Amino acid sequence: MAESKGLSELGVLVAQLESVVHSGSHKPLQPLMCFDLLSDLLSTLERASKDTVLPCQRKGEDALQAMLLLGIRPPVRRLASAAMMKFIEMGDSISIYSRASSLQGWLSDKADVRKSDPASCIGAAQCLGALYRNFGERITSGLVETSSIVAKLLKSSEVRVRQAGLQLLQDALEGSGGGGPPAAYVEAIRLIFKVVSDKSPVVRAAVAGCLRAVAITGGPGLGSGGLEACINLCLKGLEDIAQPVRDGFAAALGSLLALELNPQAQAQFKGKAPPATTKALESTLQKHLIIPYLRATGVRGRDIRFGLTMAWVAFLQGMHLTYGHNDMELAHIGMEAISMLTSSLDAHAQACVQYILRVGVAEQMGEPAQKEFTYLLTKEVWVNIQ
Repeated sequence: MAESKGLSELGVLVAQLESVVHSGSHKPLQPLMCFDLLSDLLSTLERASKDTVLPCQRKGEDALQAMLLLGIRPPVRRLASAAMMKFIEMGDSISIYSRASSLQGWLSDKADVRKSDPASCIGAAQCLGALYRNFGERITSGLVETSSIVAKLLKSSEVRVRQAGLQLLQDALEGSGGGGPPAAYVEAIRLIFKVVSDKSPVVRAAVAGCLRAVAITGGPGLGSGGLEACINLCLKGLEDIAQPVRDGFAAALGSLLALELNPQAQAQFKGKAPPATTKALESTLQKHLIIPYLRATGVRGRDIRFGLTMAWVAFLQGMHLTYGHNDMELAHIGMEAISMLTSSLDAHAQACVQYILRVGVAEQMGEPAQKEFTYLLTKEVWVNIQ
């Protein structure tokens, strides 16, 4: 009895969804009504079993996709994508492939995005991105086409569409985990470098997010010299006038440096590569974090130093959480930041170094290591005041 009731409840909601979508082809959808309906649908899916989902899964997915392509507002878009993922998770997961293919096909057909409804393109791109975030390793074969779709979206005059295109690229890169066709990653890197100077800050911030995604998946598609080029691009991004952009490039820079110092995790290596030497570590930190910090002067000096501070923290977190360097290795790496303390730096610059040591090192440690780290800091201070 409970089972049939669950089926009836879900079936009714799907029927209502189909009716709303049908009426939406004649008049604009009502956002609040759609929001309430999708909220009820998600709540019902949470309580449903696979047996109750399967009979209406295809109709539900089709209606949700149709709603997205009608150009609904952002909060409703997010709910529609979430409901789509829930249908696939709770029902027959084979629909991952047909749904990804359907969304890719729709986006590919909209080759001239300047004549397409921006909200429709964004909705389709966000839903495809959600598929990659949740099931990316199962649809890596579509990465080449997805990269091509992103290239088309980036031609749009609409900032929101370009941003959605880059968010789709980030989702696809992270979701696939570096396991897709090499050509897709090469094209992704090309697109990132092509759009990095976009006039819109939100687009430039999205570029930074894509670079971070490249880093955390091992840098597929970078090839020889590509990692260094990405690091330099991030350093340039720290000079941006918009703080969200600088913050994004700082996070990307830290992740890229952590990848550079863990060559065994880099996608282009065949077999197991040896870990970076102490000399390589010191050289990398000097070149990309310490020297730029000491040279940061002028009107933008404080902004650049703060960006490098956040890059330091992202780097140390990556070394510890992503690549498994132990507490004391982290302590010795963090101690390199002390070399940025000079008598010529103001209180802001000194506070940045303290932030690196506290957030990047101490707060990641267990209590025994914190005591040892305190000893190392005390010893270093004592040496400097002699």
